[in-house]
Amino acid sequence: MSRGAGSRHRAPGGPHGIEVAFGVLLASTSGAAIMAHTFGPVPLRYLAPFVVMPSAGVLMGAVLLGRRNYAGLHLIAGRLMQGALWGLIATAVYDLVRPLLLLALQLEFDPFRAIRVFGSLITNRPERDGIAQAAGWSYHFWNGISFGMMYALVRPRGGVWTGLVWGLTLEGLMMATYPSFLRLRLDNPGFLVTSIAGHGLWGLVLGYGLQRWGHER
Repeated sequence: MSRGAGSRHRAPGGPHGIEVAFGVLLASTSGAAIMAHTFGPVPLRYLAPFVVMPSAGVLMGAVLLGRRNYAGLHLIAGRLMQGALWGLIATAVYDLVRPLLLLALQLEFDPFRAIRVFGSLITNRPERDGIAQAAGWSYHFWNGISFGMMYALVRPRGGVWTGLVWGLTLEGLMMATYPSFLRLRLDNPGFLVTSIAGHGLWGLVLGYGLQRWGHER
């Protein structure tokens, strides 16, 4: 086969970089929506239904199309599914560990207040309203899933150290937004402990899970 023919017929060994970048961009919309609400003029109740949810739909479409085995798209779909699974598991661990840390260290802080604030901002209902809380928890878990997808798209083989770095990177972004978002002080020990330890553990679970059980390990 000539060089020209080889360049025209690309082997289906993996997705193009532009496909990975597009997937990361779509998966990042939930986190970007929080930053836009905090620092920009667009309320979360508009961003959630008109930006975040459509992006989730496109990602789900990529997964469904990938089931038809279209080479690179199939690999993208597999990475999205693995990232979603381990992002969800890591988020569940994150939610279980934070109250235990507060109890063990005898610190006072509500680790779930952000979830109620999310729900209130999305639905324009009081924080304790059932619909608002359902929306808040859904958005919270979608955040964990989408951040897991972003990591898996770029690092499909996972890794404990890269997972930890990704978790602490998200922690840094949260530190930049949550004090204003939730009217918190950065010197609140309960917030600092649950935030840093929680995100670190989240990243470790995500990275180890993909490394140990991911499809491309």
